[in-house]
Amino acid sequence: MSESSKVVSLSEKSGARIPSSTGKPAVLPSAVAMLKEKATSQLLEQIKALFGKVDDSLFAMAERAHGQEEQDGLFQALRLLRVERRNIAERFIQNVSRAFQVRQEEQAVSSFASDNLSLVHNDDLEQLVAADTMVANAKRDFAEPLTELCVRLDTLYAVKVYDKNNPLGPDVICDAFVDAIQEMDLFIHARLTLLKKFEQVVMLHLRDFYEFCNQLLVEQGVLPSLREQQRAARQRSVYSAPQAPGAAGTSGGIPAGSAVPTGAQIPLGGAPVSGHLPPGLIPAAAGVAPMPAGDLLSHLGALQSGSHYQGASAIQLLNVGELLQQRLVDSNQAASLAKVDSDVIKLVEMLFSFILEDRSLATQIKSQLGRLQLPLLKVAIADKSFFSKGGHPARKLLNELADAATGWQAGENYETDSLYCEISNIVEQVLNGFDRDINVFSVLLESLREFIVRERKRAEMLERRVVDEADGRAKTQAARARVAAVMDALVAERDLPQVVQDWLQKVWNNVLFLTCVKEGTESDAWNRDVRTARDLVWSVRAPMPDSRKQLLSLLPVLQERLREGVEALSYNAFETRTLFSGLKEVYRERFALAQQLAEERERAVAEQVAREVRAATTVEPEATIAEEQAAQPLVQTAAPEPVKPLAAGISAEESAPSGALEAAAEPLVAEPEEAAVPQMEELEQAVAKAEVAAPEQDGLAPLEETDPHWQMTFRLAQGSWFELKRSEDEQFRCRLAAVIRDIDQFIFVNRNGAKVAEFARLELAHALRSAQLLPLDDGMLFERALQSVIGNVRKKRSEQR
Repeated sequence: MSESSKVVSLSEKSGARIPSSTGKPAVLPSAVAMLKEKATSQLLEQIKALFGKVDDSLFAMAERAHGQEEQDGLFQALRLLRVERRNIAERFIQNVSRAFQVRQEEQAVSSFASDNLSLVHNDDLEQLVAADTMVANAKRDFAEPLTELCVRLDTLYAVKVYDKNNPLGPDVICDAFVDAIQEMDLFIHARLTLLKKFEQVVMLHLRDFYEFCNQLLVEQGVLPSLREQQRAARQRSVYSAPQAPGAAGTSGGIPAGSAVPTGAQIPLGGAPVSGHLPPGLIPAAAGVAPMPAGDLLSHLGALQSGSHYQGASAIQLLNVGELLQQRLVDSNQAASLAKVDSDVIKLVEMLFSFILEDRSLATQIKSQLGRLQLPLLKVAIADKSFFSKGGHPARKLLNELADAATGWQAGENYETDSLYCEISNIVEQVLNGFDRDINVFSVLLESLREFIVRERKRAEMLERRVVDEADGRAKTQAARARVAAVMDALVAERDLPQVVQDWLQKVWNNVLFLTCVKEGTESDAWNRDVRTARDLVWSVRAPMPDSRKQLLSLLPVLQERLREGVEALSYNAFETRTLFSGLKEVYRERFALAQQLAEERERAVAEQVAREVRAATTVEPEATIAEEQAAQPLVQTAAPEPVKPLAAGISAEESAPSGALEAAAEPLVAEPEEAAVPQMEELEQAVAKAEVAAPEQDGLAPLEETDPHWQMTFRLAQGSWFELKRSEDEQFRCRLAAVIRDIDQFIFVNRNGAKVAEFARLELAHALRSAQLLPLDDGMLFERALQSVIGNVRKKRSEQR
């Protein structure tokens, strides 16, 4: 049979076309079935070779790993791939085989479907970039054999075969492999290494693969002279004028037997396009290479320098697809976008959509930040690590701008506000000065930070005064409550001498207050002063004469502490002498009564001994006089020691009289148990209860401990921003400047540092519950936007499943 008899006529190919219905898989023509079998077999061999290289790479990476976590992740991936390699290969071949059931792809010129974004996690951004980059490179490097394969397959299918639905196109092969490993829990470094090896073993050898596939179809008689026809068509196109759309000899917009010129024939300068392609953005059709990144950046640069914003105060999200479409139409050009660039455009639009809807920023600020959409899109197109590199200067600048503007509100003349002017100036410099050099963002970021430091210094001074004033007021209230708790515990149910009451109320109340304010209740000074007050009360309530020796040893120390207290207060000298004299008189009375009681006790003992002696003498008359005398020293040894002058008095200048003292009015007997002087531990507990007691809130119902808004008050971080609604007409933003722990009070200031509100904890919980106070998201803007976009895409993908 001659070669001509094997050629499939274009006019007769409809008889061999595959139905486009969505029912059961159609029967493939013999040429396509043979191509499918041979091509998948060759791809399977390449995949098998791939795993050997991946094994070596992962093992070497694990040995060089810097941390235990990274090493464990790599070894785990290595083991998993060894177990699953056969299943991966089978899934890959199944995915490629299913692609031979070609379906018509409905693609609008300016549509960018969000499900093209292969995002489910931040790490998958790197996988998206890796996969789309290798696809774009393959389309660029192997455009000629890929175009031939598209045209040949187009003669065998009922639907138009583009590079997107080409069953052996780079998109299909790469997506088939990504899908085959998608559900595997692989360490991100291992996943990227696997994709890199796939690119080296499979994607970089697609020229030979496509030559092999074309040769198989040629042997089956499918357009054997296609290459010669293409060469002749290119030569004729140099001399011939463009054909009008719909001219004879075309099929589906592509001249029969010829290939569409590549992207190199779609000039940036605005030369007319070939007659069979309308100007503007077109789907990535067979033979039309995607627009090079440099050309796309030039188009975006032209749009950046144009006027696409209605006004400085208008929030406007740009539809980049429409702008590119209009620019290409105006310049009579036709072009397509690479999938990775299309995805990046859509992703940046989604990010700025989130930014422009963020309620944490004022409308005027959002309108300024929205103007950065095109510059940041250019950054993302030129540097695909923009989405995964948190330290990128463009991202940092956007975050710093948003952070500086959090809490800003537009006044009547907001255009003259220093912050608004600074942000506007930075945006203008980006629009006018950024082309390809990202150092512009670093320079502007440094300038912004210097401005923020200057602005915040002024605000911090006023804020510091506000907080110090509130803190001082809180410490005063807390100190009074704690001192009162100590005094109540010492005085309660005790009838103290008037001079002791004067010491506590006039002197020691103030001593404790100053110590509490200056040193706090955890200090040694506070403990010493509380103990002094307790010792003073004990010294006039201690049971006598049993406590006589203990009191004698305490008085010199107590005298010194009391003197230090009055000196610290600079107390009136006359009043001081009066207080010391009165206290000395109390102690004279107490020691006098102690001596009286001791003498009475001695007399009672002596009498008891005498009675016992007489009784013994009466019962046993033979007792000698010497035995009676032997009992006499028992009485003598019970006699009290004389009171020392210093122990009897308090004042160091005065000499205390010796001898017997007058009896005190109160009975010097052991106190009742309920009136015993409290121990230091009891006083500490009383202080602690006074410390945690919250002020009463009139008209506010207490909340359960499990109430989420009550619990939220314990988790609020200092520096957090809120929107406060006093009424429908009065709303403003404020920041939590301080939490005054002593009295459970929350102080809020505006961005200038002035106090705008203060809440007790219960008031704050009710304000949060009623939405009078709404927390604002004040984390890094770009990261919040990216996380929101990823979450939305994940939700949409799960719904589609």
